[in-house]
Amino acid sequence: GESGSGKSTLARLILRLIEPTAGQVWMEGTPVTALRGEALRRWRQRAQMVFQDPWWSLNPRQRLGDAVTEPLAAHVRLSRAERRRAAASLLEQVGLPASFASRYPHELSGGQRQRVGIARALSVRPRLVILDEPTSALDVSIQAQILQLLEDLRARHGLTYLFISHDLRVLEYLCDRLVVVYRGAV
Repeated sequence: GESGSGKSTLARLILRLIEPTAGQVWMEGTPVTALRGEALRRWRQRAQMVFQDPWWSLNPRQRLGDAVTEPLAAHVRLSRAERRRAAASLLEQVGLPASFASRYPHELSGGQRQRVGIARALSVRPRLVILDEPTSALDVSIQAQILQLLEDLRARHGLTYLFISHDLRVLEYLCDRLVVVYRGAV
């Protein structure tokens, strides 16, 4: 859909980052908009998001290892050593060296920051990953690398993606089904 058609709003509604003014969101027979407390926390563990701009989605004062394991720490009690091992493993899964865990976002390129965002989303082993224009801020060669990474991760982890994009070539490569949103309606 075009800019302003409601794609990102829909993604945020699914994750309950914003509340609907009308209607409901259902996923796998569960009324997501009715979830509260522990049930909502469990839902957020099953569904994660990778945002469009990797620069703004990372805290500039937080080391990447902490950023990657932040969702994990919110859902699972881990020791500092366990978090370090998890961060190293997640970074390696997205094609970054484990040593990047001690770096800060400003030390990375846009493609590397997007890989960190993907690693962070994977940290809680979600079933659904919503990707909101994850390649639009990247040059074409880096876009191809990220798309290949997403394809590999989907196969390795059995992920379902909700992929938001304006780029029909990207959608054709990655998607099994396509939905067009126009003025807030499918």
